[in-house]
Amino acid sequence: NTKGDRMKYILLASIFINIIFANDLVITKKFITSKEIEPKFLFANIRIESSSTLRNIGELKNSDREEIITTLNDVINETQNSKICKGGSFSITPIINYDKDKRKTIGQNVNFNLNCKFTKDDLSTYNKLLSNINDAISKNKLLSLPQPSMNYRITEDEIEITKGELFDGFLGEVREIENKYSKILNKSCKSSNINYGENPKVSQVATFKSVMSADSAIANGIIPTSAPIVDTTRITIDVIVQLNCK
Repeated sequence: NTKGDRMKYILLASIFINIIFANDLVITKKFITSKEIEPKFLFANIRIESSSTLRNIGELKNSDREEIITTLNDVINETQNSKICKGGSFSITPIINYDKDKRKTIGQNVNFNLNCKFTKDDLSTYNKLLSNINDAISKNKLLSLPQPSMNYRITEDEIEITKGELFDGFLGEVREIENKYSKILNKSCKSSNINYGENPKVSQVATFKSVMSADSAIANGIIPTSAPIVDTTRITIDVIVQLNCK
């Protein structure tokens, strides 16, 4: 073969390769998959506040301060035994009023919070804890216990688990997607990249709270709280599939 023949062969081969690649097709398509789940955990916020007596007591005596702290420490110890609530930090701050630039202490404000997370199976533990806290607060005229609200809530862990389940379920449908586009395009289509968005869509659902109002103070003992009605939440993810069709 002459040098010219070899050059002609290389040129024809190059043109043939370009035609092959020109006939290749890359498709990127978004698919949406979703699933409804029920939240497993109940959340409640237990607040201890100043009674009307404390809010109008004026300056706080050391003996009254010690009594408040002792009661709140008893509540913290009781909470640690339940193992379903966290928190317990608190503050006691004066309520100040100014009249003609004259500073006057009207009373004292107590801010105490417990954040509780538990399953429906632990509802009796929660009610027992709330009853014991109420017993402690009822012995202290300077403190009050509003009835806590309670609601179901989807946790980040539940969302992550559901995302994984949705993606795993979608992978089982990839072969069907490849076959579908192979038939439509009369080519051999294979997935080369599959991923999903990191921010799933969580549909808003009505939150049902327990019957008692969070603003009503507990009086004459504690009434056991029933779990609110649970509703499903839809988790949706976008899956991006890249298909190479030849």
